Amino acid sequence: MSAKYIVRFDDACPTMDKNRWQRVENICNKYGIKPIVAVIPNNNDPKQMKDTFDEKFWNKVRDWQDKGWHIALHGYDHVYISKNSGLVPFNNKSEFAGLSFEEQANKIKNGWKIFQDNKMKANIWVAPSHTFDENTLKALKEYTSIEIVSDGISLFPFKKYKFNWIPQQVWRFRKMPFGVWTGCFHPNEMSEKEFNDLEIFIEKNHQNFINIDKLKYKKTCILNIIFEKMYWFLRRFK
Repeated sequence: MSAKYIVRFDDACPTMDKNRWQRVENICNKYGIKPIVAVIPNNNDPKQMKDTFDEKFWNKVRDWQDKGWHIALHGYDHVYISKNSGLVPFNNKSEFAGLSFEEQANKIKNGWKIFQDNKMKANIWVAPSHTFDENTLKALKEYTSIEIVSDGISLFPFKKYKFNWIPQQVWRFRKMPFGVWTGCFHPNEMSEKEFNDLEIFIEKNHQNFINIDKLKYKKTCILNIIFEKMYWFLRRFK
């Protein structure tokens, strides 16, 4: 059984680097890739202000959606106000983790309204810096129709906290023997080498990139459990 791959691009917003994102779009169009795109509804993060404000940004996102790309709700304003790591402890900065349910629900509702106003059909949650907690998921369940979380460490998609999870394990692709692997990229920050490496991998392996609509989710899987425990154990020594 060969590995399957998913590519995710984070931090799309009206002030994204238009040239870099166009390059991403060209690669996906060329090889028929349907990525996950994490869109910030109301960006206030100065680090994501890479270009002049694009008044037609939401037209662009609707075009992606019409091509079968998977649009994800990427927080609300991408501003970190907590040092809580949450459920997926990669980082100790968060827009959500550690905040009260009411505070998180307000962010979720506001972000979701912007998506609805712009005719987004989002079914995926992507937390800025991977940091979110059970209150985040509770707010998503109560105030949105999102059913999928793009995050977590495992070999295969799984079910947890009443959501379907698509694991996100790598930030550059390499050939794997089995499993479902999501590579997360930030086009606003990508170098020439990173673009070239990504296209080379997709060119060689595009037949193994899977549309997430075809994924199956399991409640328990011993391989997922073992992989997750080993991953976090080895990470302690990095």
